[in-house]
Amino acid sequence: MKLKAFIRTSLIIAISLTICNIAFSKSKEVPYLRNGVSFSIAEGWKMIANDSIGDNAYYFSAERTGSKATGLITVTWVNKTEDPEKTMALHQKTMKSANIYRNPGIEFTAVIPDTFASLKVVSCRYTTVVKEQKLEGLIYCFNSSQKTITIFLQTGLDDQKVNEKAFDLIRQTFNCRE
Repeated sequence: MKLKAFIRTSLIIAISLTICNIAFSKSKEVPYLRNGVSFSIAEGWKMIANDSIGDNAYYFSAERTGSKATGLITVTWVNKTEDPEKTMALHQKTMKSANIYRNPGIEFTAVIPDTFASLKVVSCRYTTVVKEQKLEGLIYCFNSSQKTITIFLQTGLDDQKVNEKAFDLIRQTFNCRE
């Protein structure tokens, strides 16, 4: 009888610990859903923009909190299908003319076929210096559910590993539906 009680108590404790672990691990992610676009942001990141651009486009941005944190995630989309390579070229042109990147400049790699969240996309990388800190970025652009979506992931070299965990979470949780 004592063995049965011990096994039952052990099972209850194991199940309770598993449930608590699942509940607490989920609380470290902040879900985002707007206009059929969804993903999760990691703990330690703060939303800095969540705006409509006119009637047909959206802009979301989050940055990692903390001193010397360089992580930046930006997701933009328009509710129509456009050529991802032309959209990428437009974003590059806009970034080249932005004051923050103008001095010392920004360099882009060639646009290549890639994957993001199991979707076929085009991507390119970029490097720049902002406030004496070298930054690297990755831009994805693709069509999904009658939308053209662009995702920017930017990090400094000093906290690249920490930021990459958040970037991986976006890649794993991203979804788009009508």
